[in-house]
Parts: sequence; C-alpha cells; structure tokens
Amino acid sequence: MKDRKINIPKLKMGLPKFWSFRIPIGNGIYLGGGKLILGSMSAVALGFIASMFVLISSGDTEIIFPDTGASYVAPGHIGTRIVDEEFPADRSQTLQINMPAGIRLDEVILKDISLGKAGLTDAFQIGFGTGFASTSTDRITIDELIIKNSSFPTMDFANGSIYSIRIATSTIADGHTINVTMATGTQVSMASGRGATSYKAEDMTVDRVLLLQSSGSGDVLIDRLILDNVNAWTGGFNADWFEIGSLVLENVKIGLDANINTADFVINNTVFINNMTDGTQEQPIQIR
Repeated sequence: MKDRKINIPKLKMGLPKFWSFRIPIGNGIYLGGGKLILGSMSAVALGFIASMFVLISSGDTEIIFPDTGASYVAPGHIGTRIVDEEFPADRSQTLQINMPAGIRLDEVILKDISLGKAGLTDAFQIGFGTGFASTSTDRITIDELIIKNSSFPTMDFANGSIYSIRIATSTIADGHTINVTMATGTQVSMASGRGATSYKAEDMTVDRVLLLQSSGSGDVLIDRLILDNVNAWTGGFNADWFEIGSLVLENVKIGLDANINTADFVINNTVFINNMTDGTQEQPIQIR
C-alpha cells in the first residue's frame, strides 16, 4: 500500500486593526495607533487650574438680599459690600436698603431677626441717608407699619406724621411719653402694589437694619412694613422723616434701665397725628 500524503493548507488569520483612527485633541495631542502624545495643551490645563484656584480663593460671590454686610438699592436685590464707619476694621453685618425718591415698595417684611452690636446707637432706623438737609420736604411714606412680638431698649418717633396710632395693651414700656401734635392730617393709602418690589428677611442675626431714603426730590412709597419678632439687645428703634397711615404696636416690649420715671418709648411733639388709642402698660423692664 502506497503511502498517502495529505497536504493541510496553511491558514492565515489577521485580526482587525482597531487603532487605525486618529483623534485630534487640541494642539499637539493625538490619540492614534494606541499612543498618547502630549503637547502644548498641558500649559493650557495648568492655566485653567490656576484660574479656578484664584476664583475659589477670592470668595467673590454675588450678594443677594438678604445677605448681610451689604446695601441694596431698591428695587434691586443685588447688593454691594459696605464698611460700617463705626467699625471700619470689622466685617459689617448691617442690612441696609437704600430707597431712591419715587420708588414704590409693596411689602418689607422682617421676621424672627436678632439685632444689636455694642457701640451702635440704633439697631433699627427709618430715615434719610447721608447728605439730606433737615429742611427737605421728602418723606418715607408708609401705608401701614406693624410692629409686633418685638423688643427694643428704646423706641423714638420724630419729624413726621401718623394718621392713626393703635397701641395694644400687650405693649409694655419702661416709661413712655407721647407728646404728639394733634392735626387733621391725611390718610395714606396705596391702593395697588402692581409693579412694586417686595423685600423679605427672616431667621437672621444682624447688627442693625437701615431703611434709608437715598436721594431727594420725591417721596418713598411703602405699602406695608412689618416687624414680627424682631429683637434688639442694644441699640434703639429710631424713625424720622416719615408719613404713616396706620401705626400698630402689639406685644412689644421697650425698656433700657428698669426705671419708669425715664421714658424709653417716645413719640415726640414733632409728630402730627389725627387719632390715637394708647394702651401702653408701664412697667420696669430692661431689655438685655
């Protein structure tokens, strides 16, 4: 039997080449053939990282109401950092709204706020900003001012008019003097808040709150200003150059020295009113 030779054909198998493409990534970097070539983009990356570090380190963020240590020009809610002239070396914790002449505000509501810093005269102020003459005829006009569940060492109203005052019997003062001038007056009424801005701040601790008219030749108009559970351990409540339709005090405590023979709650004779109900209870009290 003859030997048989069986020839097995040679098989050639080739795997497909997966890395035959070329991807450009910026200047000098290419992915191709499985290789990573680094080029000039490394300098760009380092620059990006450095700029991000500077941005984070600087802490420059937009100041939005009611962030403290800032003033806000109505009707805006973006603030500008301020330095308190009484404490130039300290970071300010003042909340200040500057109101130009002719501005209309619907509501300003301040709730659950703790006030006070040693060395400040006023913890809450309504009045003119710097540069106003006492002879100005402009007024901060408020349809309704409600102060409730709040406490201040002193409270003083001067240089303005109030059509109606109602002080509830839940208001306690460590001595009070209401020496107003009776007048016919005009009831203030803002019928519509359409197009008017509102400000609301709550659950805060601040040095003081300032509501200031910042420019002249016209009144500032506020429909409702409400203070609810606003308490100052030092510094008084001081209001000047206003025209108020209705002032209401409910469950308010006012006292500095626990001596009812010195008035800590005063409405001066420079305030003209139409009618008043005074239920203030005098008791020795000291807000601390």
